[in-house]
Amino acid sequence: MEIERVIFEVKRDMQLRGCAPRSLERYMETVKPFRDYLGRLGILDVTAVTRETLKDYQSEIFERLNLKGKPLAVGTRNAFIRGVKQLYGFLVWEGYMAGDPSRVLVYTKEPKTLPRSILSEEDVRKILKVPDTSSVTGYRDKAILEVLYSTGLRNQEIRFLKVTDVDWEEGFVRVEKGKGGKGRMVPMGKVACRWVENYVKGIRPLLVKKDPESPWLFLPVRGGQMSREALSEVVVRLAKRAGLNKWVTPHTFRHTCATQMLKNRASLRHVQEMLGHASVQTTQIYTAVSAADLKEAHQKYHPRERGNTL
Repeated sequence: MEIERVIFEVKRDMQLRGCAPRSLERYMETVKPFRDYLGRLGILDVTAVTRETLKDYQSEIFERLNLKGKPLAVGTRNAFIRGVKQLYGFLVWEGYMAGDPSRVLVYTKEPKTLPRSILSEEDVRKILKVPDTSSVTGYRDKAILEVLYSTGLRNQEIRFLKVTDVDWEEGFVRVEKGKGGKGRMVPMGKVACRWVENYVKGIRPLLVKKDPESPWLFLPVRGGQMSREALSEVVVRLAKRAGLNKWVTPHTFRHTCATQMLKNRASLRHVQEMLGHASVQTTQIYTAVSAADLKEAHQKYHPRERGNTL
């Protein structure tokens, strides 16, 4: 079975299972190096690939350098391996192969990394003051920030929110398709609810004129659906205007929401459900962020750490 056909079949299977467009793009990115590798070897039938060939491919991935001349990041190497495993997993599942040769491929243990940018409460106050709420887009941007901070939703989840997904009276947002196609109910605070209600009743009607049938909650000026880049640009621009000396994106608010909730003694399980993490281990990284913050405060304020010999 030719690899191009297998790639096509896996992609179609992902589409039928409701995978997000970005997941499809990521799959194509991770499987491309393997396709190119087999092409260089002149191997057409992917089911004929031996375990030795797969081991050689993994060795090549480990030796590959990025554009800066440095070894590929562990996450990138693992993603390329994951693409191959996904491909062969599909072949076995569909009955094209009796055994899975990709079992010989092993993942490299990834070092735990903390989110690079977490906002302090003062940072959040600064950026929330920036939008000009006397303008249509300014009021929309303010509502977006409030929802991001209150709910910790992902970029895509914010953009795919429909007006009917928000219950500002009960204080909930329904995420129909989160990461992995899973839906969930996310609580939204009173302040964010008030901004969204006012936006829907007074501001959104002015934006929806160019696309009256649009179901989306947050709309761009030209109508249609807000793009990933457009939403990111809103947050980046407002953060710069707030004078924040750090890179701020919609995902920064997700990290900040989780970290601040855990610092204020929220249950790890509750934060996991709110963020839509499949595993509590994913959520635990924010406890490390909180611990790092606590360590910094200890070094800054404890008498012994400040050189005070008592």
